[in-house]
Amino acid sequence: MNIKKSFIALLISILSFGFFSSSCSDMLEPNMDRYSENFAQDSVYSAFGILMSIQNVAERSIILDAARSDLVTTGTYTTDSIMEIVNFEDPEDGTNALLNVADYYHIVNSCNQYLAKVDTVSTKDGYAEMKREYAAIVMIRSWAYLQLINVYGTVPYITEPISSVDDADRLMASSPKISKDNVISLFASSDVMRAYEIQAALGLPSYGNLTTGAGDVPSGQMFIPGDLVLGDAYLMQNDYQKAAEKYFHFFDKSFYNNSIRYSNPYDATMNRTYYMDARATGSGDSKYYDLSGWNWLNAFSSNNYRERLVVSASASRKDYGRVMTDVQNVFGFKTSISRGSSISISANAEYQQLLPSQNYISLNQSQTFNRYNSNGDYSEICEGVGDARLYATAPMIEFQDGERTRIIDKFVPSSSRNSSTMSVLTSRNLRYNQFSNVNNYALYRNPVIWLRYAEAINRMGFPEMAFAVLKDGLSNQSLPTYGFFDKNVYFTETYEEAEGSGVFITDTLGVIVEKKDSLGNLVYDDDHNVVLDTLWGIDTPGGDWHNLIDSSLLNVEDYVEPELQNGGCYYVSIDELQRAETYPEALGIKISPTFDDVSVVDKGYGIHGRGCGDVGGRYDSLFTYARMVAKKVAEDSAIAMGWTYEKQLECEASLYSGDTLLVTDKNAIINAVENLIVDEGALESAFESNRFVDLMRIAGHKTAAGIDGTKWLAWKVARRDYNVTDDYSQFNTTLYNKLLNPKNWFLSLPKEQ
Repeated sequence: MNIKKSFIALLISILSFGFFSSSCSDMLEPNMDRYSENFAQDSVYSAFGILMSIQNVAERSIILDAARSDLVTTGTYTTDSIMEIVNFEDPEDGTNALLNVADYYHIVNSCNQYLAKVDTVSTKDGYAEMKREYAAIVMIRSWAYLQLINVYGTVPYITEPISSVDDADRLMASSPKISKDNVISLFASSDVMRAYEIQAALGLPSYGNLTTGAGDVPSGQMFIPGDLVLGDAYLMQNDYQKAAEKYFHFFDKSFYNNSIRYSNPYDATMNRTYYMDARATGSGDSKYYDLSGWNWLNAFSSNNYRERLVVSASASRKDYGRVMTDVQNVFGFKTSISRGSSISISANAEYQQLLPSQNYISLNQSQTFNRYNSNGDYSEICEGVGDARLYATAPMIEFQDGERTRIIDKFVPSSSRNSSTMSVLTSRNLRYNQFSNVNNYALYRNPVIWLRYAEAINRMGFPEMAFAVLKDGLSNQSLPTYGFFDKNVYFTETYEEAEGSGVFITDTLGVIVEKKDSLGNLVYDDDHNVVLDTLWGIDTPGGDWHNLIDSSLLNVEDYVEPELQNGGCYYVSIDELQRAETYPEALGIKISPTFDDVSVVDKGYGIHGRGCGDVGGRYDSLFTYARMVAKKVAEDSAIAMGWTYEKQLECEASLYSGDTLLVTDKNAIINAVENLIVDEGALESAFESNRFVDLMRIAGHKTAAGIDGTKWLAWKVARRDYNVTDDYSQFNTTLYNKLLNPKNWFLSLPKEQ
């Protein structure tokens, strides 16, 4: 379409929203059993109408974010509409189906209509039945504004319903503008914080399971927890402590249908739920993955709510409701839908508008890990195979005409997920007809929230604990403890009786003697027994027992390594453990130096292990804190100086020795860990509507820390078509210069006519 609208015209265009608008012929059909008649039931229908409106932007968010990121490139069949977005040419709103800000404001106005009418006072059986729904709708509206900020930068913050042209004129003139700089203050000035408190007390709504035609989705999984919304908002504003507190609260006390929604969030095996068993086998040039075990593709093809925290559900067949196919089509898949039949998917080169960038591919391929023998012992360093997640996100494909290329298949994973098919992913091309549809899109996924939490605590000044999220997972079992110890070395020796001084009774701590007063007289107790005293001293080999004890070695602060078999987060220092105690609401995973609550467990699992095998503790000699921080510190120097990759490696080797990091600049360390989190975000969550949003947000962190975040983002995106090992002086200068103006990061709202 090619319709130009002013913003007022846009607002008027959403007036067609009716308050009670959900169609009961859709899969989004609520269960009315627990609600009173008339208004409450009508309100629930309206809530489902709002969930339907999220479907209109869920796919669009994925495409718009991917197209602006460093992880994609274009191909032969890329349309002008997509090309304009990829090249940041600021296409005009309304010029194609992806550019329609009205769909975001449809969610906003739907929420405003609902909130203006919902009754949070009336009760049924003593229960205020609509309070939970009220809080959930406020959070959906807040989430919609976060999406608007991410795409458009600054937009009108409208919290009243628009029901007439006069309303549109009035609200355009009176409403404040919301952006990343004032999002929290505007949330606080409306009803967001009240809604958060209600949700914290009552949890999320639940209407039972919804049937998509390919399985059930819990309805509560479609509502958005306030901790995640506010965590994102605080992180957007560089309020790292508040962001960490919200994410931590979500991990610790999430509610679902009035009960705890997720089990123990500090379970060190959580990240092992979905992984690629990246243990390369074979020898020489024949190394390949053994991808048996829990398959990372299942994180997208199945709907475990501990992994996929919030989803927007799509029907698999027309007779169940709306079938979403825009993402599949843009990433290279032809879809066919007929009533009564599930969607059919086949890879087709003419649909491939966005392809994985060379930078993304090479980032995956540059990951190295330890190769293990059949006993699980270290064997050798494995290079050239890379992160296993590449093979599940952008495998090599052979189209029907024999053409071969990589394709983004994250939302249409290989239809057969047994170990033999996974071997195909790593050794030869997938055929065009080996894919199936996923039927829903994750708005929030568990590892993505952990990465944002790591991002927040890193900028709070805890880079070691942030790195632990990647390497070992933060849990009671994986973190070390600390205490106070006597570091004197004692020796046990038998002594002869000394004349006039009684019998010496020795042990490993001191010598027990008869106590004497200052005149040398024995001291007696009330029962006239000689009082015995302990004379503390160090008994050195070949020396005299009465050498005075070294008081500086008493009560020495030291830490006890985790009791994980692989060593856990041995690199987390006492300094960070102590400082973490002052932030119990953000870092309360372990806040006391106790030793009896640490369970001996097999291993901890960080997010990096999802694609690179067992990287935890001392089991992996490559993905270590000292080595990886040194790598990123050297990379920063390489970018600034335009070095070759070889020069970077030379610098990197000088910045660590074994497990000792030789870099002492805390700001440089924090920046390096942040860049590691950025890389892990690409490896774990590429093409999921997060990447360009992450780059913009982290650019803000860097700028606040005195680093030019604008140049950093411009350089990252301008390196799309280059390998990570290419000379750092190489990038797309035209794109780089365009992105030096942050206004070009965003799409434009419709212009006034």
